[in-house]
Amino acid sequence: MTGGKFFDTLLAMLNSHISRRDALKTLLVGTAAGSLLPSLSLPAAEPASVFDPKFESLVRARIPEESLFLHLGKTLGSMIEMKDGNLLSVSGAGRCTSPDGGETWTEPEAMRHVDGQKKVRDGLQQVLRLKSGALGALFGPYDEKKRYGLVTQFARSDDEGKTWSQALPIGEPYSNAVMHDAIVTSSGRIVVPVYKLIGKVAREKGRAFYRDTLVRVGHHSYELFFTYCWVYYSDDEGRTWHANKGKGVWGTGGELFVTLDHGAGGHYRCNEPVTAEVSPGHLLMFFRTPLGRLYQSWSRDDGTSWSLPEPTALASSLAPAALDRIPGSDDLLVIWNQHSADEIARGRQRFRLSSAISQDGGVTWKHRKNVFAQDRGDRTYVEPPPIQAHRAMEYAPKLPPDDLIGTYPWVDFWKDRAIIHYRCEELSRLNWAAYNRAYDRATQEGGEPLDNQPLPGVSTTATVGLPISWFYT
Repeated sequence: MTGGKFFDTLLAMLNSHISRRDALKTLLVGTAAGSLLPSLSLPAAEPASVFDPKFESLVRARIPEESLFLHLGKTLGSMIEMKDGNLLSVSGAGRCTSPDGGETWTEPEAMRHVDGQKKVRDGLQQVLRLKSGALGALFGPYDEKKRYGLVTQFARSDDEGKTWSQALPIGEPYSNAVMHDAIVTSSGRIVVPVYKLIGKVAREKGRAFYRDTLVRVGHHSYELFFTYCWVYYSDDEGRTWHANKGKGVWGTGGELFVTLDHGAGGHYRCNEPVTAEVSPGHLLMFFRTPLGRLYQSWSRDDGTSWSLPEPTALASSLAPAALDRIPGSDDLLVIWNQHSADEIARGRQRFRLSSAISQDGGVTWKHRKNVFAQDRGDRTYVEPPPIQAHRAMEYAPKLPPDDLIGTYPWVDFWKDRAIIHYRCEELSRLNWAAYNRAYDRATQEGGEPLDNQPLPGVSTTATVGLPISWFYT
């Protein structure tokens, strides 16, 4: 959200990944009494037994009845099928395996460097199967208080994730880039979309009452920064890396962001890119934007060059998507926060995670479902709004008392099932007063980026198993 998420730094101040590809995008695992713990990988979570039964029942009421299992707060990370048929999960908490497609798991064991002398560093966000059969891992640790402190790194394992090579930086020095997702294409090329933030993270203005508490809504709706994307790729399994064509070259368009009406309509940020291979050499990338839609870019040369971002027909709040090719098919699966302009304005921007299938290479999206919704009868199609900036009102209407957030989706596959991860939390985690204290502390000279005080409510990772066939019904 897998994946850690620099873009949601202020949210991490309160909630200290989903994600992805959530995320999962830095996720936090918290309890009503727990302190905030920063996580730069898919989140290490508290045992499910710590959750109030009411919270678990609220989550279960929001997932499909056909779900094969639900894990709340389990120490799981990016997953991949092993050579022996078991499912492997790797995260900052360690390595664990499942013989039954994610229903039960071994206890995490520490992963070590190949020299055996030390544990693998924190920040492991995603594991990939390389063309040679080895595993690759992407790390997203960062120090946002340090100049050029953001870096994505890559490591390799030849023993199914038990030991790893030293993690080495991807791309040129001082890139200050953050990853959200990566793939290995059919040619064996590793493609890692990244994004960069310039400017200042501003204080959020959107707020609403939730129960008897004022909470923050909007998720970066009022900002003073700009973000843009590009891609790094490797054709030798991570030994050397290259930026996409035109990156850093004057006027060639190697940096991806949204421009409306040749600039007359403004320039808009896009970030937390996710990508999938449509066919050999043909890639599709989705972006998070504030324009009420997911945006997309295409590559016809295996990620070397990319088209300018253009709108999809997928209505979306300002939140990242998960995008993947369903194994054994040419079909694409997207999972995203599908919301209307009215819902965005009312601060209800991450309360529905929808899915859709494309069987024509991303041109159209059908078989819409909800993998997380406030009720199982919720609509599965939202008409795309006009292309313009959409954000929460500064003073939004009071929110329903049992609203939960589901966001930063990430999807993995095992045989005939999809395993969906996302951040799930109560709105009381977004306490307005606590948020402002965190913001003030973080923006002080040399300020600590996390406000280490307990917050009410629950924030954790939900992991749900669903038959792949469910997405087509």
